[in-house]
Amino acid sequence: MTVGAALATAAACLRRNAELADPGREARFLLARLLRQPAAWLLGHPEAPLAPEDEAVFTAWIDRRRAGEPAHYIVGSCPFWGREMLVNPAVLIPRPETELIVERALALRLPARPRLLDVGTGSGCIAVTLALELAGSVVAATDRSLAALSVARLNATRHGARVAFACGDLAAHLAGPFDLVVANLPYIPDAEMATLPATVRDFEPPAALAGGADGADLLRHLVASVPHRLVPGGVALLEVGPGHAELLVSEITAAGLAMLDPIRDAGDVARVLVACRPPLPA
Repeated sequence: MTVGAALATAAACLRRNAELADPGREARFLLARLLRQPAAWLLGHPEAPLAPEDEAVFTAWIDRRRAGEPAHYIVGSCPFWGREMLVNPAVLIPRPETELIVERALALRLPARPRLLDVGTGSGCIAVTLALELAGSVVAATDRSLAALSVARLNATRHGARVAFACGDLAAHLAGPFDLVVANLPYIPDAEMATLPATVRDFEPPAALAGGADGADLLRHLVASVPHRLVPGGVALLEVGPGHAELLVSEITAAGLAMLDPIRDAGDVARVLVACRPPLPA
């Protein structure tokens, strides 16, 4: 079988899943990753022969994708801030919106050797990225899932990032203080879990998605504890869902934090809350 024939057969198979908007692109992504070639190479070499062993793997991958399994779980990694992060069903697949946390963190005026805390690290994508991008930083990351921490540790090792990982609920076991606290906690309201696309609902870990009745249960707990873990002048960056910026503003203020303008995503949703502990009087 040639590359072109394999792609045509795969696209026809994937069209049986109505949730896949672009079967051709899905097929090219998987075959490109399998052959370790750019997708453009596939289009330029449709006559290239596909080895029987590659054809067998590709067919199995296409069957898994047609059944709804996320492509990034199938290939075992996902890009984040220009690096490939290992992923499996124990962790949420990193979303582009989460890169907004990294973008804002890198724009902050932090000390020369900032202490950073990533709460609910999952795959470790934020912690690993900040450890690499902020030279001299001291980074800690927590998660309540041992399976997720195993993935995060692999990513830190893979990219040569120095991160101290700890298992625990939020950050109750870490005293700090930290110059920056970041978090991408579960924030999908429980009632909306059943309405998520099947590729998310049936394959990604529910514990990394469901955030309680209004989606803000864990966020509230973290907001209440953040002032005790930030140095004066320290900043917290919290990824949230639609409507949570308005929902949490009074709680952030009650915690003694100053809420700055949230960071909005491409859909104009207030996606990252920015809260600052006031500095000490001069």
